[in-house]
Amino acid sequence: MRIFENIIRGIIENSGLKLNTISKTSGISHTYLTKLVNDNINRPGKDKIASVMLALNYSIDEINSVLAGYDYQALDEPDIPEILENNRKRKIQGNTLSLYDDIHVKLLLSPMERMGGTKILVKKAPSVLFMPDELYLGQTPDANRNDTPDKSFYHAFTSALFKERKAIFRKSCDEGTRFETFICRHCLEEYVKKVMEADQGNQPDLVLRFFANAAAAIRANPEQHRTWIMERCPWFDYMIQGDDRDDPKVFFFGKKSHDYSTAREQGNLQGFTSDSPSMIELFRKETRQCRSAVDPRLEKNYPDNLIRYFRQLFAPYGCDETFELFMNRPDLAGTAILGTVHRHGSI
Repeated sequence: MRIFENIIRGIIENSGLKLNTISKTSGISHTYLTKLVNDNINRPGKDKIASVMLALNYSIDEINSVLAGYDYQALDEPDIPEILENNRKRKIQGNTLSLYDDIHVKLLLSPMERMGGTKILVKKAPSVLFMPDELYLGQTPDANRNDTPDKSFYHAFTSALFKERKAIFRKSCDEGTRFETFICRHCLEEYVKKVMEADQGNQPDLVLRFFANAAAAIRANPEQHRTWIMERCPWFDYMIQGDDRDDPKVFFFGKKSHDYSTAREQGNLQGFTSDSPSMIELFRKETRQCRSAVDPRLEKNYPDNLIRYFRQLFAPYGCDETFELFMNRPDLAGTAILGTVHRHGSI
């Protein structure tokens, strides 16, 4: 039998983290990790290697290099279900967890959203969960990469994660979960202007559908999808998940105005997630500041004035009637949410 060098043990030891922490952040059991570092597992499972390294912020190409050392093929689409199953077992515990690279952000959002409870979101546009798949996948870093061995896997993995997050979102809507979204007016208007004036194929049409999906959900369940437009631009984009629960989590990341090459962005610190009570209270205070800065004109006669404002964003481009058409016939995300029944007392 071939004896493999215990490469993954070195990676675990060099992380400086305790096995218990790595177990929580990877979804791999403490028992399995203990056997691994004690040389009781000669060739760990492909999904185990990938999940541990993803939890430690390694890139796909770095993971593929280690997999080759264990005589495995590079990650491919059939590997996704097992990695996602491990990801569902992740626990967000232990003060703060740092995140590098776009894929780690997406991996962590799924178990956060699965915990349920009121969700507070502060960003420049409605939740990406209202986006058509094509728009979401078109803005991921791999969309502009040169062909690389990991490109097809990255795309397939991102797509699978997005579908899982949408499924969680639909289930949360069915259960009456409440969503509060705070959007900076200037960021929102700059985003729409940039997209609608750019010559980027069908992206304007997709962005119209994105906003129409959000508007359709708001119109159908205005208190469940409570959306505020602020005359204030926060320093951080962030999410508080389970704000009405005893164990909320916060996810926050800095804003970045300009994109560079994937290689340069690989090592950027993108954000943190935390279950620290003091950190959560800081962002709850920030939320109170956001709430104090909402535009009163759009609060009046809510949600009609808000939806009218969304529509007017596209009027300069002759798309306001198309927006109305899309809102009356939202795509899958909007349709699923429109089908929910608001359960009083469940939010």
